[in-house]
Amino acid sequence: MQRPLFLLAGPLLAVLLLAGCAATGSGANRQSAAVESAVARVKPALVRIAIVEPAFYEGRESKFVASGSGAIVTADGYVVTNHHVAGKAIRIVCTMPNREEIPAVLVGTDAATDIAVVKLMPETPQTFPYATFGDSDAINVGDPVLALGSPLGISQSVTKGIVSNTAMVIPSIYRTSFQLDGENVGELVRWIAHDAEIHGGNSGGPLVNLDGEIVGVNEISFGLAGAIPGNLAERIARQLIEKGSVDRAYSGLALQPLLKSSTAKRGALVATVYEDSPAQKAGVQAGDLLVSVGGEEVLVEFYEDLPLLNNLLAALPIGQPVPITVLRGDKEIALSLTPEQRLPALPIDHELRHWGITARDLSMYTQLSMARDSAAGVLVSSLRPGGPAAKAKPDIRYGDIILKVNGEAIANLAALQEKTASIIEGAEKPVDVLVEFERDQETLLTVVSVGIEELTDPGRDVRKAWLPMETQVLTTDLAKALGLEETKGVRVTRLYEDRPEDFPFEVGDILTAIDGEPIEASQPHDTEVFRTMIRQYQVSVRPEFTVLRNGETLKLESPLVLAPMKSREMERYRDLDFEFIVRTATWYEKQDPKMEGVRVNIVAESVTEGGWASLADLRVGDVIVSIAGNPVGDLDEVKSIMEGIHARKPARVVVQVRRGIQDLFLEMEPFWDRAPTQTD
Repeated sequence: MQRPLFLLAGPLLAVLLLAGCAATGSGANRQSAAVESAVARVKPALVRIAIVEPAFYEGRESKFVASGSGAIVTADGYVVTNHHVAGKAIRIVCTMPNREEIPAVLVGTDAATDIAVVKLMPETPQTFPYATFGDSDAINVGDPVLALGSPLGISQSVTKGIVSNTAMVIPSIYRTSFQLDGENVGELVRWIAHDAEIHGGNSGGPLVNLDGEIVGVNEISFGLAGAIPGNLAERIARQLIEKGSVDRAYSGLALQPLLKSSTAKRGALVATVYEDSPAQKAGVQAGDLLVSVGGEEVLVEFYEDLPLLNNLLAALPIGQPVPITVLRGDKEIALSLTPEQRLPALPIDHELRHWGITARDLSMYTQLSMARDSAAGVLVSSLRPGGPAAKAKPDIRYGDIILKVNGEAIANLAALQEKTASIIEGAEKPVDVLVEFERDQETLLTVVSVGIEELTDPGRDVRKAWLPMETQVLTTDLAKALGLEETKGVRVTRLYEDRPEDFPFEVGDILTAIDGEPIEASQPHDTEVFRTMIRQYQVSVRPEFTVLRNGETLKLESPLVLAPMKSREMERYRDLDFEFIVRTATWYEKQDPKMEGVRVNIVAESVTEGGWASLADLRVGDVIVSIAGNPVGDLDEVKSIMEGIHARKPARVVVQVRRGIQDLFLEMEPFWDRAPTQTD
């Protein structure tokens, strides 16, 4: 995926690079021909995958754009890629080698092996070129391999290298931190290490042998590149294609290789037996050596051996007793283990906008880690600063578990969402609710004002007298340079087009007094002196100004006007789904010469990062010309247009804006309900 790789490179070491001799002769020619043939077989099936994915932090769902790679593996358009590329995407578009863009949907995903499958959904049915899997167990160290993909989101590319290691595991310093959605990927995967160059964006792309077969799915890089073995990827992909998920057994064991001090010649060390797990029910204890599973002997001397055993346990028949043998001291004990269905380690987050939080259900693993008796409740995963939950006294915090609302038990996230809908229905302002929540084994009560505060009228300043022009202080240095030593006042720098017909000033005029009172401005910080003097007058008065113009002293009377309203005084409209705020344009913005010929009525004031408007590149300061083809004249028109859009729920909303001297058409592409699936 086009973002930082899972494992970052360590300190840069100084290395002397020596150019080798170029290969010559028939052997090189044969390999070159094999490379060309392999690329020709796979490249037509290579796709660049662009996604929009949610991220949950500070109490909201933020969207971001990323890209990765994948390979078509069936004629009807199933694509294999990484879970971390497409597994949580809410919009997927695949770019074909001929640059055609085809929307795709998520078929299924598996965080534990970092494999996902998406399906191309062209407007008219197509038969796609596809690549086939080879036997990844047949590759050897030194075999040439090709890495295909879209590094950094650019067009499809190919790099060449050799296999460096056929059973690479994560170094111990990274082992516990390399997780995807709560799953430790290294528990099941031994990577094929190779030195074909890959970068962010290569993730999900195929690793190919010279027969043009997929032998791996590229995933990580930390000096060497690492690919998920093709045999494992193909097995997971087939399950995802067939039923959208992977059935995996749960035994409740955490295992380690045999300790260096151990004299045992077989088995794997049982480090942890999770509470109420199948292993605990079977009688397994921490410190036992697991020596056989289903009649198959076990030997785990090194971490490289551990994924093989974990895969064996994960493949056990769910709900069916399996004989296992453990060694406890010198005693060999036969036990019966009945595996259960392994559930996701980390349920999906959701935004609860009216609470100002993101939250999720508790998984079995969360329940165990928090030493709870049940998984009832809703776990708070982030809070919006200043949001309803954060403002409660006592406040709700990250990691708290919501148990009850107004005395009603909350079993899960769906129950909280349903309860919230009933609370806010018909409410014109936030509603105070009593919330019971758990924190560090304590059960606390608080009151949360559930709902969204309406935008408040900012009020209006008292409008004072003003002159429709801009000035600068006649500083001591400036006065001296103009031959006006000892003169104080201001110099006219700009005249606004929208001014009275009898406005007497010109750019370059120097104003020294108003009705005979000197303008005591001579230092850079005296910028408010002239404005303050003007504000003392009523608009109906025509003061007399002493003006220096081209060496002459003039006495000029000028009409005053009401000062324009400031931006903070203008009315606003907020769209919660697209996450932007617009307001009425100020008088100053309408005077911008870059806006000549443009109806400057509505201006974007706030665009929340990661919202649909932000992804479309709407920016603060953009003048809104039209929305969905409808010209906008005032905030009522904006509100009416947006209400129609919310009712119709179109896939795309085009907004025309003026930015500087450019006219731009921005395309907002909201996903209204849920992530795309095969049935959409």
